[in-house]
Amino acid sequence: MILQALVDYYETLSEQGKIAKPGWGKYKISYAVNLDHQGHLLGILPLETEKPRGKKMVSVPQVLSLPEGVKKSSGIRAQFLWANAAYCLGLPKSSKPASDDENDVKKWEKDKRRSIDCFAAMKELHLSILADVHTPIAEALKAFFNSWNPETAEKNEVLQPYLETNLLTANIIYAVNGVYVQDDEAVKAAWDSYQNHPDDDAVEGQCLVTGKIAPIARIHPNIKGVRGAQSSGASLVSFNKEAFESYGHHQSYNAPVSTYAAFAYTSALNQLIADEKHCKIIGDTTIVYWAADGEPAYQDSFGCAAFDDGETIDDEMLDDLFNHIRAGEAFDFNGVPIHPENPFYVLGLAPNAARLSVRFFLRDTFGNFINHIRRHYERLEIVKAPDSRKYLPLWKLTLETVNKNSKDKAASPLLAGAVMRSILADAPYPVSLYTNILLRVKADQDNEDKHIYKINSTKAAIIKAYILKNFPKGEKATVALNEESTSTPYVLGRLFSVLEEVQEKAYGSENEPGKKLNSTIKDRYFNSAAATPGIVFPVLLKLSNHHLRKLNDKKKMPIKIHLIKEITDLEGKLNMDGNPIPSRLNLQDQGLFILGYYHQNQKRYTKKGENKNE
Repeated sequence: MILQALVDYYETLSEQGKIAKPGWGKYKISYAVNLDHQGHLLGILPLETEKPRGKKMVSVPQVLSLPEGVKKSSGIRAQFLWANAAYCLGLPKSSKPASDDENDVKKWEKDKRRSIDCFAAMKELHLSILADVHTPIAEALKAFFNSWNPETAEKNEVLQPYLETNLLTANIIYAVNGVYVQDDEAVKAAWDSYQNHPDDDAVEGQCLVTGKIAPIARIHPNIKGVRGAQSSGASLVSFNKEAFESYGHHQSYNAPVSTYAAFAYTSALNQLIADEKHCKIIGDTTIVYWAADGEPAYQDSFGCAAFDDGETIDDEMLDDLFNHIRAGEAFDFNGVPIHPENPFYVLGLAPNAARLSVRFFLRDTFGNFINHIRRHYERLEIVKAPDSRKYLPLWKLTLETVNKNSKDKAASPLLAGAVMRSILADAPYPVSLYTNILLRVKADQDNEDKHIYKINSTKAAIIKAYILKNFPKGEKATVALNEESTSTPYVLGRLFSVLEEVQEKAYGSENEPGKKLNSTIKDRYFNSAAATPGIVFPVLLKLSNHHLRKLNDKKKMPIKIHLIKEITDLEGKLNMDGNPIPSRLNLQDQGLFILGYYHQNQKRYTKKGENKNE
C-alpha cells in the first residue's frame, strides 16, 4: 500500500510537471567541467551557493535535474552526464601524498589506477549513447573523452587550484561554454532512448504495484536523506541474503515491482524527503506527508497543526482550522481551499543499516487527521498561567521525560515516534510516555534557578491526556479543579496540597521575612504519599496539627479556620471513619493523585493572585 500510494503521488506530480520523468532525477551538484567546442578544458565552474544554516553560512550544492544515477554497491559503474571526479576527470579521491611514506604512496597509486578505470568506463558509456548525436554540445563532449588523458589529470594547470577542495569527492556535471550538457535536447533524447530500450535479460512479471505485466526491477533506486541512514542512500525494498529469498527468486525479484513503479515510488519519496519545509524529524523517525491531489497547502496546514511550535502560526489560526474541519467545512489556508475529505498520507521512516524501517504508514482523510490532532490538544488542555501557549508541541511533551540535569537532553527516539503515531491515529498513548513522566515527578526537585519543577503544567497536561485516552472508563480528568470528585487518589492529592499550604502559612516567608524552610513536606513526603498514602497520610495529618498551632494569634485565625474547613471537607470526601485511604496506589491512581495536587495548587495560586490584584 505504501508503494502504491507513492506511485499515485508520483503520477499526480508528473501530470502537474512538478517531478522528474522516468529516467531522470534531482541530484546535488557542486561543480561543472566547462569545455570549449573542441572539447578542451576551459575551467571549473563552482555551483555551490552560500545559505544560512543556524547562525552560520554554509556552502550548499545546487539541485539539478539529471539522468538517473546508477545504484553502486561495489565495482565500477559509470553513469550518464554526472558523477564524481574519478569518473568525470580521472582524478583520485585524494591528492598525491607529499611524503614518501610507502603505505601512503601505494594507497594513492591504487586510487589512481581505479580512477583511470572509472574514466574509461565513463568514456565508453558516453561515446556509445552519443554515437548518433551530432549537435555542437554532444560533439564537444565526445571530443573531450577522446582527447583527455586521465593519467596526467592532476597535473593539469586548470585543475591544480581545486585539488585541495571538495572537487575530488563532490558531484560534477559537464558544460560547454557555460551551457549544461543535460539541457541539450538531442542529448536528452539520446538518454531517453537509451534508458527506455528493453534489456534482453530483463525478467518480466506482474507488478505488485500497478498490476501490469512489465520488466521487473532487480534493484530499486536508493532513498536519500533519511536521518541516520547511509549518506549514499538506503533501500526500502531489498533482499541481500539467501535466507530472505524464496522459490529461487534473487534480490528484488522476491517482491516483483516493475522498473517504472520502482522509479516512480523512489522519485516521489526522495522529493518528499528533500522538501525541508514538509519533512520533519521526530526522534530518529523521518516523517513525510502528502495530499493525494499534490496540493502543498495541505502539507503546510498539516505541518502547522501537527508540528509547529508557534513561530509560523498562532493559536487563533489553529482554532480557525480546527473549527472549520470539525464542522466539515473547507478552510481557506492562504487563499487555497482545504477540503476535509481529501485523502492524506503520513509515512514515518527510521534508519536500519543500509535499509529503511517503516515506523508507521497512516492513510485517512485530511479532516480525520486534523480532528485526531485537535482531540489530542483538547486532552492536553489544563489550567495554567494565562500567558502560556494554548497548544503544546510534541517536542515540549517529550522534553518533560528527560532529566534536566543531564548533558544529553534528547528524548528517547522510539518514544517520540510512538507518541506521534498515537496522536495521528487517535490511538492510546504509549505506556512509556506516562511512566517516564511519573519517573520525572518522583526524581525531580523544585529548583527555581535551573527552572526545574517537580510538577508543572506540561507534566500535569500529559498525565491528564493519558488518563483520558488510555483509561476511558475510569475517573474523568478535568481541565481545572473538580471539587465534586470523590475519587480517593484525586482527593488525596488535593489534601496533600492543603497540608502543604498549612505548613507554608505556619512557617512561610510572609510570617518570618527572609526565612526559607530547609525541607518541606513536598520535598520529604510527596513521592511516598503518592505511592503509599495509607502509611504517609497519618503522619502528615499529625504534622498539620502541629503546624496549625502556629496560627493561633488573632491575625492568622481566619487563615487557620479556612484551612481547617478545607481539610475537614476533604476528609469528608474520603469518609475517614471507614478507613478508606489505600495502602498503595497503582500507576493510574498515582497520576490522579498528582493531578489532584496540581489542580488544588492552581486554585490556591489563582486566589493568591486575585487577592494581590484587589
